[in-house]
Amino acid sequence: MAVTTAGTSLADQAYKWLLDEITSSRIRVGEHLSEVRITSVLGISRTPIRSALQRLEYEGLVRRTGTSRFAVAVPTVREVNEACDLLALVDTYNFKRAALRMATVESERLVDLGRAMVAAASTPDLVLWSELDAEFHRLVHLGADNALMTATSLQIRNRIQRFWLRAARHQYRLGTCSTEHVVLAEAVHNKDLALIEDAVLSHVTHMRSSILQMLQGLGELLGDDNCEG
Repeated sequence: MAVTTAGTSLADQAYKWLLDEITSSRIRVGEHLSEVRITSVLGISRTPIRSALQRLEYEGLVRRTGTSRFAVAVPTVREVNEACDLLALVDTYNFKRAALRMATVESERLVDLGRAMVAAASTPDLVLWSELDAEFHRLVHLGADNALMTATSLQIRNRIQRFWLRAARHQYRLGTCSTEHVVLAEAVHNKDLALIEDAVLSHVTHMRSSILQMLQGLGELLGDDNCEG
């Protein structure tokens, strides 16, 4: 698979490929990332790949092992709590601002996406659900129109949502989460700022609980004290 997207640096392309592989769990927690293998898959040199890995390390998605190799990181309990605290603040801003700026047709589309997530969760079709979830938040970010807030929200979700999806799949949380998206969408559509604040906090609280439960299970499986920090 040679990477040839025009107008994008090789390091950016390697970063996007690795990000997708990690957040989709095709590369699993704790797995070592072989620069030689990635070079073979993407058809590019090791220099942009190392740059991409360093960027992912900065964002908390990979870590260096004792041999200075890179591996997919597991966040600590503290990191999850800090990420969820920040996400609650950022998403409250984004949803409130989107509510004040979105045209009616856009907020109606948001409600439709939330209801489609409910339907996908009942199957459950995790791939479709994830696509709908991404589109849902993309629409909110477009409505909020704040590039820094959008980037912050996306970085936090990339870091922790892969664990939430695993937890949701095993704990049957997809249905509840989807209903929470409908509540948020309807609050945006009705410009109900007070409800948005309550709904975001409830949603992030449930996400936090699910991720922490998953990390506890991973810590027991991997025997990794890092999960407890």
